Amino acid sequence: MAGRAHPALPGLPGILQERAAGPRRLAFRFLADGTSDEAVDWTYHDVHAHAGRIAADLLGRELAGRRVVLALDPGLHYIAALFGIFRAGATAVPSFPPTGKRAVARFASIVVDSTPDVIIADRRLEGRVAQFAAELPATVRAPEWLFVDDAYFLGPEPAEAIPDAVSDPALLQYTSGSTGDPKGIVLTHENLVSNCRSLEHNMGYEADRVGCTWLPPYHDMGLMGTIMLAVHGGWPLVLMSPAHFVQQPYRWLKAITDHKVTISVGPNFAFDMCTSGITDDELETLDLSTLRQVFCGSEPVSRVTLEKFRERFAPRGYDETSLIPCYGLAEATLYVSGKPAGTPLRTERLDREALENGTVRRSGAADGEPGQVAHIVSCGTVADGHDVTVVDPETLRPLPAGRVGEIWVSGPNVAQGYLGRPELTAATFTARTAGDDGRTHLRTGDLGFLLDGELFVTGRLKDLVVIAGRNLYPQDIELTVRQAHEQIRGCAAFAVPGEQGEQLVVAAEYRGTARRLAAEGAAVLEAVIAAVTAEHGVRPAAVHFGPVGAIPMTTSGKVRRDATRKAYLQGTLKKLTPVTDDTPQAVR
Repeated sequence: MAGRAHPALPGLPGILQERAAGPRRLAFRFLADGTSDEAVDWTYHDVHAHAGRIAADLLGRELAGRRVVLALDPGLHYIAALFGIFRAGATAVPSFPPTGKRAVARFASIVVDSTPDVIIADRRLEGRVAQFAAELPATVRAPEWLFVDDAYFLGPEPAEAIPDAVSDPALLQYTSGSTGDPKGIVLTHENLVSNCRSLEHNMGYEADRVGCTWLPPYHDMGLMGTIMLAVHGGWPLVLMSPAHFVQQPYRWLKAITDHKVTISVGPNFAFDMCTSGITDDELETLDLSTLRQVFCGSEPVSRVTLEKFRERFAPRGYDETSLIPCYGLAEATLYVSGKPAGTPLRTERLDREALENGTVRRSGAADGEPGQVAHIVSCGTVADGHDVTVVDPETLRPLPAGRVGEIWVSGPNVAQGYLGRPELTAATFTARTAGDDGRTHLRTGDLGFLLDGELFVTGRLKDLVVIAGRNLYPQDIELTVRQAHEQIRGCAAFAVPGEQGEQLVVAAEYRGTARRLAAEGAAVLEAVIAAVTAEHGVRPAAVHFGPVGAIPMTTSGKVRRDATRKAYLQGTLKKLTPVTDDTPQAVR
């Protein structure tokens, strides 16, 4: 943008304003039914104009400086409403439509915490306002609702020019797993632009860049890592709803094929779904040769997943050097580190026993030797202008390269703190190491190590399963369980108190019926116990089989281990009970 006039508005709203003032160019293409058959195109001019309608409506309600919950379905209206909130000088609170009992409960907790003036939602929810209001405590002031649909955006232009009033904070980002005790992360316009610049430093410049995403726009990876990044970079983005991807993972890779996409993104589980869910006939229709960058993050990156994806899709033009394992979190706006584009994927073969004791030591054992080798995928180099320090979480002393500790981050991507929680903000966002180096750091709660200038993430501090002094990473155990038997789908591994200390419990989703479990349950149980014992050197004290969907997940597809553990201890985790007669499948 060198040589051009500085935008009249700050941050991303100003960049959108500038792009809308130029020649009409494609900004977003929404695949309304998940395919190219019903694609809807918006230029930057369209986005800016539709955002103006939202801004005018909000300004009429005198909302400058206040909060607006954005609860629309994924799509173009969501983007227009987001920038409309910015232009009205309000703070956006990205969320999801309050549909379904669990979603309504979590949505209500966000509304209680953020105390918004307005909720923007699809008109189909207009008849459910009273039902939702009943979920709110009597002490909480009921917000106004603004319902939008296609007809809303086809209405008359605002009678007067919109007095744009962009102000901070820009966004309240609620972490994907927060329920009951939600934490709103305060992000400024500067944070949002800094995150885009950090990502672009990794990506480099490409004149023909085209993006594609199905990620939820209310999740940090889907909002800051795709929609905002595309506006900042000035390249078109193809979108579809998360539901269309989950229903048929083929749609994601077909969209990449149809629209010659060069950059995309997905969490680890998405690559698993594509590998197992795309048929041979569908595979023949794909061409992934245009892909130059595919970010993979949001959860620990599995070497097994990446290898299976490569084997399945390399014949269709997929080049593994395009894959960018990355690490980030909402408290750092999003991006912390990533593999440089176009470089080989790096995986370290480490001695598992040494790793469990916090030391990184390369293993000389063969891959076939159970329990000896841990394969850890590098999440690349730290974002430009940022710093990562690995710290002993007990002593708060920085650790040298090759030692496992808590990942601490500093730099302009780091958010301002949690809404209304000064003590938690101070503890999380302004941490100082022992011997204070003069800097404040974000404590991520994630475990990892630095090696040769690259960051490796091993798990979550709170999720660690500590048995007999060994640090076991639940995601490793869960991978073993899923591979132990073809009928196992989701899985959660966690520790519970036992008579002789902590014990390992595995909760697994069984794909079959209760009758089938009765027939093969003993074999499945034996396979799980044998695999975990051989690979990790610990025998599960209990294996809980539930139906598909039993294990709580976040909106971004991560296992909620603590929630699973609590439900298991309370006896409320759904259980699939084997039956041997004609009675219906028993689930409790």
